Amino acid sequence: MAEIPSTMRAAVTYDFNDIRVAEVPVPEIEPDEALVRVGACGICGTDLKIVSGVYKGVWPPELPFIQGHEWGGTVVKVGANVKKLKIGDRVVAENHKGCGQCIMCRRGKYNLCEVARTRDKAYKLYGHTAPGAFAEYASRPESILHVIPDNVTFEEGAIVNQGAMSLHAYRRCRIEAGDMVAVIGPGLVGLITLQLARAVGADRVIVVGRGPRLDLARELGADVVIDYTVGDTVKQIRDATGGIGVDCAFECAGTPAAVNSALGCVRRGGRVALIGMTGNKPVELNTDRIPLDEIDLFGVRSSPNAYPELIKLIAAGKINVRKLVSRVYPLEEINDAFDAFRKREGGAIRMVIQP
Repeated sequence: MAEIPSTMRAAVTYDFNDIRVAEVPVPEIEPDEALVRVGACGICGTDLKIVSGVYKGVWPPELPFIQGHEWGGTVVKVGANVKKLKIGDRVVAENHKGCGQCIMCRRGKYNLCEVARTRDKAYKLYGHTAPGAFAEYASRPESILHVIPDNVTFEEGAIVNQGAMSLHAYRRCRIEAGDMVAVIGPGLVGLITLQLARAVGADRVIVVGRGPRLDLARELGADVVIDYTVGDTVKQIRDATGGIGVDCAFECAGTPAAVNSALGCVRRGGRVALIGMTGNKPVELNTDRIPLDEIDLFGVRSSPNAYPELIKLIAAGKINVRKLVSRVYPLEEINDAFDAFRKREGGAIRMVIQP
């Protein structure tokens, strides 16, 4: 293993819409942490919102800041209290680190850690409130690092973060064999949710979106693809299900219109998972149908306890993530990668940075 330098290159958000590559200190590690040389880090839709200032003062709490929360790399140093990881291990990292003491953490829902509301530093959301991985090195607690097998590349490992969120959504929304499922928004989360629905025996999977992403959705197993720009989304979904509606709808687009479509397209007794975030845009809803038709509505945040199973599914070839990596960029071209992702060049699903 090469000697660890004292400084590293990192893409630093100095101000909103101002990312520059700079030389910064390599992170120090605590006794329960490992230092990881970053192999690949994906750009998420949330990253676009963070850098544009949508969550100003919260994500991040202050500037300058290093973003990046979908990543994998190689362990190069371990703290004195690290028990399971060793130098040379290939790992991916969760971005939520709960306090470990509150009622939510004790229930295994560390993604909902109570101290997060107080901005207590016992809770960390890496890449949002604590330094991320658009850098050559990153330090993380052993508890949120997961070993990946050799047949999973770091680029594929960068997909695990969002893929595990799809798995968490599937667990909450309870897709059952024979269900009809709608996935609204064929981005990374939506396309993995599509594949999970197929894997557990959904009878019909409908994907709503536009452009080249619909072609990829069809390639990955969608039975029906719907272009929301050519007609009413809810009517198109109901027409595709004989007027009944779907059993489960997964809102993965993060727009007010998509939220309404998800609630409108499920059958009586249906289930809706809200995964996307609108960036604080208001959503006008007629809520009467929720009690009258007993619609179950599930919020989905992050991916608690889902990484190990998702890694196994990828390694076994059950979930195809290779097709979801659109292009790989060096760290110095991070602004080009952000621009390309923002413009959805070529139907881009995930741009990945290789520090």
